[in-house]
Amino acid sequence: MNAALAVVLLAALPAAAAALPPGWPAWADAVVAADGSGQFHSVQEAILAAPTARASRPWIIHVRPGTYRERLYVQREKRFVALVGEDAATTIVSFDQHANVPGPDGRAISTFRTPTAQIDADDFTVENLTIENAAGPVGQALAIRVDGDRVAFRRCRFVGWQDTVFVNRGRQYFEDCFVSGHVDFIFGGATAFFERCTIVARADGYLTAASTPQEQPYGLVFARATVRGETKAVRAFLGRPWRNYGHTVFLDSDLSDVVRPEGWNNWRVDREKTARYGEHGNTGPGADPARRVPWARALTDDEAARLTARAVLAGADGWDPAAAGSVVPKPAPPAPAKDATPGCPPPARLTADAVYATAGGASLRLDACGPAGRGPFPAALLVHGGGWTAGDRRQAARPLRARLTQAGIAWLAVQYRLAPSAPYPAPVDDVLAAVRWTKANARRLRIDPGRLALVGESAGGHLVADAATRGADDAATRVAAVVPFFAPVDLEADTDRRGGLSLSMRALFGRTALDDEARGALREASPVRRVRPGLPPFLLVHGTADMSVPFDQSARYQKALADAGVPCDLVSVPDGTHGTGRWDETLPGWADQVTTWLGARLK
Repeated sequence: MNAALAVVLLAALPAAAAALPPGWPAWADAVVAADGSGQFHSVQEAILAAPTARASRPWIIHVRPGTYRERLYVQREKRFVALVGEDAATTIVSFDQHANVPGPDGRAISTFRTPTAQIDADDFTVENLTIENAAGPVGQALAIRVDGDRVAFRRCRFVGWQDTVFVNRGRQYFEDCFVSGHVDFIFGGATAFFERCTIVARADGYLTAASTPQEQPYGLVFARATVRGETKAVRAFLGRPWRNYGHTVFLDSDLSDVVRPEGWNNWRVDREKTARYGEHGNTGPGADPARRVPWARALTDDEAARLTARAVLAGADGWDPAAAGSVVPKPAPPAPAKDATPGCPPPARLTADAVYATAGGASLRLDACGPAGRGPFPAALLVHGGGWTAGDRRQAARPLRARLTQAGIAWLAVQYRLAPSAPYPAPVDDVLAAVRWTKANARRLRIDPGRLALVGESAGGHLVADAATRGADDAATRVAAVVPFFAPVDLEADTDRRGGLSLSMRALFGRTALDDEARGALREASPVRRVRPGLPPFLLVHGTADMSVPFDQSARYQKALADAGVPCDLVSVPDGTHGTGRWDETLPGWADQVTTWLGARLK
């Protein structure tokens, strides 16, 4: 190959083929970040740049948290491409096109030109992403339209009102997804299997509207779904046939009283004769088979057993997305035990896996690292993030650990119970229990119980701020300093910013509707709402470009603390995003600043 030809071919490569910056997931081929830290600012740019891929090696576009106001179109050539967000609650593609918007000719554009995302490609995958049509209750407004075959969605949220999800043709698989709307908000003629999905009716209406062709054996199949209303007053039908021969089945699903007793609507009387509607094994107040319309069927055990994802979606090519799993490669095996608790090099002493409390039948554990010497040493309890639903103590404040040890500060990395199995206030109760245990065992740990700090990141930052506030008046739980990193300290304001309860908030508080009771719970759990004189000193650490927890959360918290006479410093990381992974690029030495502040406060 001559040099000129080589230059031409290199220039023809898509921008996404460039090497990823350090710190991005190894499985990502391209990164989209609204804050500019990725290769692309918009999801559509990354889709257009994706090269030809293949089944054995899909092209994975990693979408960082943020709200992307744009419309997506995936043309047929983009086979074997995947969009993978970090968390559907914080990674949102949103637009507000609706059927009544006038087109170039001055006439309404109609339903099928409204989707926020349209997927024409076969073999496309979306994971951990919210796709929203934010037009509101103004008529038909699609969040997504799918015309591709073998399209899979995992842990996604589809938010809208009327006609939210349009599965037009082909086969689609939805796993652990969330869909909301009020009229015909899951509809179309495709074969689609919904596994463990949550379906939420926002107002009176119809969950589904199938238009399954007569010759097609399957339409919309829901297995192990949860069906509920956004408020207690909402009532909805499971479905109505958009066309003759519509096929819809609910299996082993939890149907709340949002489901009308008759279950199904005929749309027109003549469609009762051809509609293929059935149920089996459903539970809940909306699942009474004795009150269903006579033209819907109660399936036999054998019929229901045959309706598996594999059977429904196999087609002629044997597609089995449930067995295939995520496009993201499984993580490598855990590091050897000697690396499992970094930041505690000899001669520092490590106490691993200590049980500090029991709750709900489970043992709560922590890892403790004490500097070499007799002590007693000041200490910091490290509380991990993870949206209150995930995370591990081994990840808590990793960049600080070695620095704390070198500065003569002991540290204890704490595991706490996670939502939804342990809703609020269980996690903050666990942090307070860890403080009590540490103080009670201070002599054995060579720790000074009067020089104890709390350090937490993200959800962990919320928990340490909350625990420091709740425990301030009790000697057994009072701490000497608090360091919340990028902490959501005003949960109500953050919920309003997101336009409703995020999946994390739903899990943490066990609520689905943002009513007055839910707002009260959010306010009660917001540290910024309970600031008062006498709290310990705070150091707030936050990136100014954080899209997950806006910097304003820390700025307002600092003001509230200062107004109450509580000592509070703020480290602002210029252009810093959520997480500390790339902070050294814009604020070298930030970790040393935090360590120095702790050393001064814990003298």
